[in-house]
Amino acid sequence: MADTEPIRRSAAGERAVVILNPIAGGGRGRRLRAEITRELAARRIDFTIQETAGPGHATELARDAVSDGADLVLAAGGDGTIHEVVNGLMTAPAAAREPVLAVLPVGTGNDFIKAVYPGRGLAAALRALDTGHVRRLDVGRAEWDGEVEYFVNGFGTGVDVEVVRRLNRLPHLPGLWRYLAAAIQALAVYRPVPLRLSLDGRVRERRTMLLAVGNGPCQAGGFYLTPQATPDDHRFDVCIVDEMNYLEIATVLPRVFRGTHGRSRKVTMERARGITVEGSGEGLLFFQMDGELRQAHGARVQVQVAPAALPVLAPVGGAGK
Repeated sequence: MADTEPIRRSAAGERAVVILNPIAGGGRGRRLRAEITRELAARRIDFTIQETAGPGHATELARDAVSDGADLVLAAGGDGTIHEVVNGLMTAPAAAREPVLAVLPVGTGNDFIKAVYPGRGLAAALRALDTGHVRRLDVGRAEWDGEVEYFVNGFGTGVDVEVVRRLNRLPHLPGLWRYLAAAIQALAVYRPVPLRLSLDGRVRERRTMLLAVGNGPCQAGGFYLTPQATPDDHRFDVCIVDEMNYLEIATVLPRVFRGTHGRSRKVTMERARGITVEGSGEGLLFFQMDGELRQAHGARVQVQVAPAALPVLAPVGGAGK
């Protein structure tokens, strides 16, 4: 059952920190700063805007917002910005006030908001400041090589890692076309690797083209890999895609956009609260969290759900409700 808190009638008078990524969405973040300023001022919110200056800066700014006693932390950017802000909130020292996360989607893919906002755009996110409620969402916790990092939307390994790598080489394509082009290029060269998976103790060993762990339904800018996932049911949805030939890929890929790929005999859909991923041999295990690339030298990653760990502002009747 979802964890919710009372309806918020107005955000007026609250202290808010906006963490704005100016280069999100190809510079859309910078272009929308004036509009965001007008909208928050019209709602009589006491706010400051902090622009990120590079990778990891949003995490630092989120920690500072907690220590400064902010009521709201607004992540204005794409999934990478949200990922950093969430890690700042999750790793900040305990404070007297727990701020609520709100998202102003100005990125390219904007996958996380598909689990929270039915309208998905900036206007829907701004309306939530007036009449939204607080949903306590689950957060994923990944541990490897002594490192710990959190993710809010998804985790994956396999061909999606190659997709993320190629996205950076296609800066001029718009939105979904960019992700689709990267996926087609990645599928053309990727070779599945043996993985040993443990899903709440259920062991699977196979040559895997893709492992997608979903806290939300959509990853990679429009691929509904875990279409039934909701971020407050205290478990992950898991999609495992076995090795496929080119004809099978051509058949299954269009289904991923509709979330109907689970019918394929090469696709397994599972649910789990705890997942261990182990690669073969002594090589590196590459993986992504919310589209951010990481690598495990020990070729082993443990993923756990942290239930109801993050208060998030969402519209009444939002996605997953």
